Amino acid sequence: MKILSSQRGISAIEILIVIFVLGIIIATTVPALVSFRKNQSIQNTTNSIVSLLQEARTKTLASYNNTFYSVYFDTNSAVLFTGGTYSAVDTSNKVVPYETPVTLQSVTVAGGGSKVSFDRLKGTTSQSGTIVVGTADGVSKTITVSSSGVVSRN
Repeated sequence: MKILSSQRGISAIEILIVIFVLGIIIATTVPALVSFRKNQSIQNTTNSIVSLLQEARTKTLASYNNTFYSVYFDTNSAVLFTGGTYSAVDTSNKVVPYETPVTLQSVTVAGGGSKVSFDRLKGTTSQSGTIVVGTADGVSKTITVSSSGVVSRN
C-alpha cells in the first residue's frame, strides 16, 4: 500500500510573481486616480464659485435685506458678503473654501481688485472679468462674469 503524501503550499516564486503583478497594477492605476482626483477638485471648486456668484446675483436681484451682495476672492476661498466693503471678521459672510490642491490663480476684473459686486435690482456688475482657479502644475479653469452679471465657465 502506497501512501501518497501531498504537501500543498505556496512557493516563494509564486509569491514574488503575485507581488510583481500587484506592483504593476498599482503603478498603472495610481497616477490615473491622482489625476482624476485633481480634475474633480478643480471642477468642484469651479462649481462652488459659480454657485456663489449666482447666489450673490440672485440675492441682489431680489433686493434681499434691501441691499446688494458681492463675492470676494482669496487665495484659498471665495466669500459671499453683504454690500461692497469686504470684512473678514463679519459673521454673516459665507465662506466657501477651495478643495485641495486648488488655489486662486488670478482675478482680472474691471476696476481691479479681488471682488465682484452686483447692482441692486438690475443684477449687472461694473466688475466684469475672469477668475482663474487651478493647481500648481498648470491645470486650470476660467470663470467669466459678464457686465450683465451672467456667470459662465470654460
